[in-house]
Amino acid sequence: MSTVIATQITATPTKRRSATPKPPHPADRLRVSVTQPSKSVTLCAVAGEVDQFTAEDFRREVVGCLNTAAPIVVVDLAKVTFFGVAGLRVLLEARDWAGHTQRTLRLVTGPRCVDRLLEVASSTAAFEIVPDLATAVRDVA
Repeated sequence: MSTVIATQITATPTKRRSATPKPPHPADRLRVSVTQPSKSVTLCAVAGEVDQFTAEDFRREVVGCLNTAAPIVVVDLAKVTFFGVAGLRVLLEARDWAGHTQRTLRLVTGPRCVDRLLEVASSTAAFEIVPDLATAVRDVA
C-alpha cells in the first residue's frame, strides 16, 4: 500500500517597486529665507536643490523679493547643493524683471554647480555676481 502526500504551496504577494521613485516634496529639498537687512536691500538666501521640482518655489520667492520696495535684491546661492537649468531660467526671468522695475539683482555664488552653469550660460546670461554676502548687502550711497 502506498501513501500519497499532497503539498500545497501558496504564493505570498510581494510588494512591487515602482520603476521611478516619487521625488521628495520640494519643501524637503529647498529652503528659502527672505530678510531685509537694510532699507535698500532685500536678501533671498537659498539652500538645497534648485531643479525642475523646486524651481517654481524658487521663482515665487525671488519674484516676491523683486516686488519689495528695496532697490537692491540679493540672491544668495552659497548654500545651494544642486543648481539645474530650471534655476537658471528663474534667474534669467528675475534679471529681466529687475530691469523693468529699476532694481538691481545681485548674485552671491560659490558652489561649483552654480558657478559652472552660470559660466556655461555666460554668453546669454549676464548677472552682477559678487564675491560674498558682505559685499552684496552693502548699501548704495
